[in-house]
Amino acid sequence: MKTHTLLFALAGICAPFSASSAVTDINQDVSIDWGMDAYLQAFSVTPDAGENQHGYTSRFKMTANLLLDDGWSINTRWQAYYDWSGDRRHSGGSGTNFTDGENADGLSLDLGYLQYAANDWIFRAGRQRADWGYGFNIENDRRDRLLAMKSLSYGQSNSVSVLGIYDLRFAEKELDTTYDVYDDVHMYALAAVGKHGIVDWGMLWAYFDGGANNIGDPSQGIPQQGYGIDYFHNVSPFLTVNLDALQLRSGVNIILSDSNETRGKYTTWGDDSLAGFIEASYSITPNVTVQAQGIGYVDGGLVGRGFDTYSGLINNSDRNDPSPIARQYFGGLGHEGNDGQIYAARLDWQMDDALNIKVAAGHMSISNHLGNGQDTEAQFVDAKALYAWSKHTNIGMQVSWANEDIDDLAVMARINIRYH
Repeated sequence: MKTHTLLFALAGICAPFSASSAVTDINQDVSIDWGMDAYLQAFSVTPDAGENQHGYTSRFKMTANLLLDDGWSINTRWQAYYDWSGDRRHSGGSGTNFTDGENADGLSLDLGYLQYAANDWIFRAGRQRADWGYGFNIENDRRDRLLAMKSLSYGQSNSVSVLGIYDLRFAEKELDTTYDVYDDVHMYALAAVGKHGIVDWGMLWAYFDGGANNIGDPSQGIPQQGYGIDYFHNVSPFLTVNLDALQLRSGVNIILSDSNETRGKYTTWGDDSLAGFIEASYSITPNVTVQAQGIGYVDGGLVGRGFDTYSGLINNSDRNDPSPIARQYFGGLGHEGNDGQIYAARLDWQMDDALNIKVAAGHMSISNHLGNGQDTEAQFVDAKALYAWSKHTNIGMQVSWANEDIDDLAVMARINIRYH
């Protein structure tokens, strides 16, 4: 994925009006950009012990953007889902992936923001999408945000964009409990992305700041309430180098915690931590690419739940489109001694214009998983096939297997239809 795609996705800026979009002119001053997207998928998970799990999920999206000739636009996307509960709340945590054995359906405002764009500036307010670092930091997140961005070009094809974000996710008190402990959390971020010759790069700094009584008070015997994130810096650079047939890319997440006993030291990134990955992709032919990556974290380092580990059972389940076959989280929440490694390789074969096949294998090990004192280890094999039925429709099949402490076999099929 190119840097500019990452930038646009980070802020939900991605060209809301692409060339393939359906744009209807109402008059000379107003037009509507619209599109639809839907998938149906069925899955089955067979564990070594316990009962088989199988089911069906669906998602339907409709985009409608009102474009005005004065630089302003209203951008919306509605999402209907079945047996799913995702990251769609104004405030609160990241939501839950699936219901507890009970079917659920509903309708949510997936995206909704006002935008003003002029003279290489973009200003936005409202619910936006965020991705960063190829999903290693965050993938397909939805939050209410304020954003400002300025883009500059230099040389023949070089560019840099700088943006600032204020995250409204916790601007209101989140929990109504006996203890007034989750009070007024704010997130501020500055980021830059750029392209210079063969290098694409990005740098993100974010800080989570909370109220004086936030996240419990050990001296008073007040426990942490819920999933607490507060008082820490997140520094997250990424880099891609394109060398003809060889591409190298990497990303790092650094957590520097300001949490202490006075502020109510807690377990969610309450200590410093580190995570990183490096991936090499080499095109043997225009249709065959081999990939290899190493991923690691120490002291509970942050790894995005949507990050592609090459296994459908490990991560590969982003915040707003969770996977029903994901069974293992690789990453941490800031616990000391919680370390992990993945080493994996994959073959990507574009057999013809319609059919793509990916086959992967790897090894995962985790010590003191999420601070629970348990170690987790597994080898995995994964195979995926994607068939382009037409330019609007594709059909996919995935088989994921892992042994030892994961010990699951999963199969998932999907049909996806989209028009934008």
